[in-house]
Amino acid sequence: MTMLARFADSVFWLGRYVERAENLARILDVHGAFVRDPRGTSDWSVIVDLNSDAERFDKEYDRPTASNVLQFYVLDAANPNSIAACIRGARENARTLRHVISTEMWTHLNVFHAGVKDLKRKDVRIDSLTRTCNFIKDECQRQTGISLGTLYRDEAWRFWQIGRHLERADQTTRLLDMKYRQVALVEEQPGSPVDISQWNVLLRSAAGYYAFRRTRASRMTPSETARFMLLDHSFPRSIAYSVAKVEQELRDLVRFNGLDLGEEIPVKLAAAKATLETCPADRVDADWLQHFADDMQIKIADLALAIGKRFFGYED
Repeated sequence: MTMLARFADSVFWLGRYVERAENLARILDVHGAFVRDPRGTSDWSVIVDLNSDAERFDKEYDRPTASNVLQFYVLDAANPNSIAACIRGARENARTLRHVISTEMWTHLNVFHAGVKDLKRKDVRIDSLTRTCNFIKDECQRQTGISLGTLYRDEAWRFWQIGRHLERADQTTRLLDMKYRQVALVEEQPGSPVDISQWNVLLRSAAGYYAFRRTRASRMTPSETARFMLLDHSFPRSIAYSVAKVEQELRDLVRFNGLDLGEEIPVKLAAAKATLETCPADRVDADWLQHFADDMQIKIADLALAIGKRFFGYED
């Protein structure tokens, strides 16, 4: 292996952090849209529960109001899952990779980091949330585009791709899980006008609305929408697409870089793929999806740990 383990680890997390920031912005924007709908819910604890951050949140804030949750997930650098912390983490990893990544990647990440540091509480109020989330999504996509266009296709490229697609698969499960939690909170039946409206919002937030309408115009149902985000191999934000990309890059590490995946990585990858295959062929209901989301997140974490132990020096 020509790349040191610590550099492989850094580029893996560079990919994960930028992807996590973008997806968190998408989740916050979707929830903000649900809250602004008079038929929706104003419960912001959904976001905290979704990210398993209740213990950390409760230590710093008295209750999950919109103001507190948005402060916690956008501006609070002490929260390791916040957008501010993710972009700072991406920049710190990039700093150690100056000899690996392009000048354009490093330059833009510095500009992006400065822009996030300049955000104030007024930028995360409900009336300005969409504008702020759009800024974060646009800058994350710009960073990804620069990386796609300038990062040399060696081990660094493959570990960066693995990191961002593992993160994307995990975050898509959270986006879907949040949607079903919303329906339960407002006691709406699947297929009701509120439900369909919220699915449209979710598709738009995941940049999948026009792709869905183009390929499934006559099948606008909650189950079909969920299956699109779970299983469509042509939709780049689907879980199936992300898992397939991780598998491809792992194979390329063997084929082009002469690395050995060992025994554990193929087992964990197969487990993640098997979980995807449990998706019902007809109706996707809330109970199944919540169980699936929890199971898939565990499988992704297990795969990431196996990759870390094999290549980055992680311990059990």
